[in-house]
Amino acid sequence: MPTQKSPIAFQGRKTSRSSSEQRRLAILQAALRIVVRDGVRGVRHRAVATEADVPLSATTYYFKDIHDLLADAFTLYAKETMETFVDPFWSRANERLSAFPAERWQSPEVMQEILDAIADLGTDYIFTRVTVHRDQLVMEYAFWYAALTDGRMHQMALQHGRRLLGNFMQVLEQVGANETELGAKSILGTVRRLEYEGMLTPPDMFTRETVKKALLHQIRAVLAV
Repeated sequence: MPTQKSPIAFQGRKTSRSSSEQRRLAILQAALRIVVRDGVRGVRHRAVATEADVPLSATTYYFKDIHDLLADAFTLYAKETMETFVDPFWSRANERLSAFPAERWQSPEVMQEILDAIADLGTDYIFTRVTVHRDQLVMEYAFWYAALTDGRMHQMALQHGRRLLGNFMQVLEQVGANETELGAKSILGTVRRLEYEGMLTPPDMFTRETVKKALLHQIRAVLAV
């Protein structure tokens, strides 16, 4: 079961030399650090130049306006989070689910084992996002907010969301769900709610047990089991 792939297209000035590309990436990475620290509104040409330790003229050379800079920062975020976390996670999830022989999936006992495995995987996904990849999660929520008022980022956010949704749909297809898109949206919505709670709730109150219970409840509702 392959993960969803989509092309990555940057909006700013194209580069032909590796040194130029490295400087452009340094500017974008600086913008992402500012997003984590100060939010999207903190991303300004002068602030990014200072953070990246480059001349102010470098940011305006590669990005004609702040919208191009933010759009490419979001593109870089989406590319990196997919490559470093999301795609590797779903590869591991696929391996875990493939351990259950397909011919035995009609057995209620085996299906319960599968649901438990999916809930365990989902719990791992959420806890890893909230702890190890917390900065990426902060970036994502900041960009979701920015997409409400920026037309270009709006489309990019929708594309990123569809990419995430596709992975959930594949799992539901594999376990025989009828309404895979609606079911995937319901489960992804629960995952996002739990991620948000995980960032706001004291660690001793946000436990693997409560997360797994919430996920199992939603998964069983989607699959009507």
